[in-house]
Amino acid sequence: MQGSWLPQARIIQFVILNLLVAIAYAIGVDLSHKFATLPGTVASVWFPSGMTLALVYLLGNRAILGIIGGSIFAISINPIRENLPILEFDHLLIVTACTCGNVLQPLIATYVIKRFAQHKNIFNHVNTVVLYIAAAVFSPMVSATLGITSLCIAGKIEWDSYGIGWLTWWIASAIAHLIFTPTILLYKKPQKIERRLNKWEVGLVLIYFLLVSLISFWYSYRVEYLLLPILIWTVGRCGKFFASLLVSVVSLIAIFASVQGYGFYTKASPNESMLLLQSFMAVFALTSLILSAVIDERREAKLLLMQSIENLESQVIERTAKLQQSETSLKQANLELEKLVNFDGLTQIANRRCFDDRLRMEWQRSIREQQPLSLILFDVDFFKLYNDCYGHQAGDDCLRLIAQIASQVLSRPTDLAARYGGEEFVVILPNTDCQGALKVAEEIRSAITDLNIDHQNSQIKDIVTASLGVASLMPDKSIAPVDLIKKADLALYAAKQKGRDRVVFLG
Repeated sequence: MQGSWLPQARIIQFVILNLLVAIAYAIGVDLSHKFATLPGTVASVWFPSGMTLALVYLLGNRAILGIIGGSIFAISINPIRENLPILEFDHLLIVTACTCGNVLQPLIATYVIKRFAQHKNIFNHVNTVVLYIAAAVFSPMVSATLGITSLCIAGKIEWDSYGIGWLTWWIASAIAHLIFTPTILLYKKPQKIERRLNKWEVGLVLIYFLLVSLISFWYSYRVEYLLLPILIWTVGRCGKFFASLLVSVVSLIAIFASVQGYGFYTKASPNESMLLLQSFMAVFALTSLILSAVIDERREAKLLLMQSIENLESQVIERTAKLQQSETSLKQANLELEKLVNFDGLTQIANRRCFDDRLRMEWQRSIREQQPLSLILFDVDFFKLYNDCYGHQAGDDCLRLIAQIASQVLSRPTDLAARYGGEEFVVILPNTDCQGALKVAEEIRSAITDLNIDHQNSQIKDIVTASLGVASLMPDKSIAPVDLIKKADLALYAAKQKGRDRVVFLG
């Protein structure tokens, strides 16, 4: 039930649409004859042409039947009123030719615009406006050729008048395309007024507009060029729709005044009068269309520039954030790398490389500050026997515990405990004399003993113990850091010779 109702509703809408188009077309024809026709000549502007191009552009083929019906009715109404036969060959020829021309004219213009326009909004860009003007001017040539040719064949006008008749027909339709079609197309979606207009500003402009129109079109003073400032103001302040509407209003005023015999466009020759009136309307319409497009392009370019700047700023901010994130990641990676390079993987304290670098640095600083530098070198007593008894995993755990307890004994940030190699450890004590170094060494030895790690194969005790050698020097340029290491190594050797589990200092 509902499915069958939808096609019926669409058919009814289609019929109503084309009926309205036909009525509007017939009214447009009547208005063109009554209000746009100069004495002794044809219409200076053909209102239906402006309407049909807009309808076909917006509605497509849905409006064709209405245009056909309106054309047939408008052409046949006079013979019907005068009781003339409408089925004669001459009349049928004129009706067919004019109707075909009235249909082909908007179809050709619409095809050219939609086929070659590079932008959807055709009045926003100069190149598409030029394309629209070309299509609007070219398409009426088809209807003018068909219409005037049929009138000459039917004997309604002389062949000698073919040229002037064709030119009059063509210009009247082209003028309608330029003046009224843009207003209809832009009315569908008028441009939003960005700035709030001042009431005094609008009032003064309206007064100025009415005065210039009255002086120009009623009292025949050549001041129509003063309408250009109004057009520029309207384009800049109100947008292209209101500018197009202003062009339509000015053109209607000029047409009505000229038809009534007022203004400087009323000349002795009807053709001359019509040509002057049409040229004024064409120039005014073209100025509005091109000026609006130029201003819109400038606004769009400004907007695109602002958007580009904003996008660039966003990209800069985004990339700066990524760069900072990368720097943070790089720093973290460097820290991890430094940790891998400078820390012993087993004991998690400084390794031999870190010890060598720190010793050179502290050696140079001690020379500059004339402060003593001390070194403690120690290893685990009988560690090979410990590994043989408890296994290498237990040996690794033992080394980790000793490394951590040695680090905990050190209280200053400048002190450094490092794994020297195997079961040997070394401690750097900057700004420390022999007495301070002996005290730290004894604390390390006691702390290792207090761990109470079982060592059944030890030859001195049943727990793990350590032997420590201490050396202290006042560094200078005559000696090297290796001399300090050799003294500590000799002290360690002496501790082992004296029975192990002890601290020995060599001065």
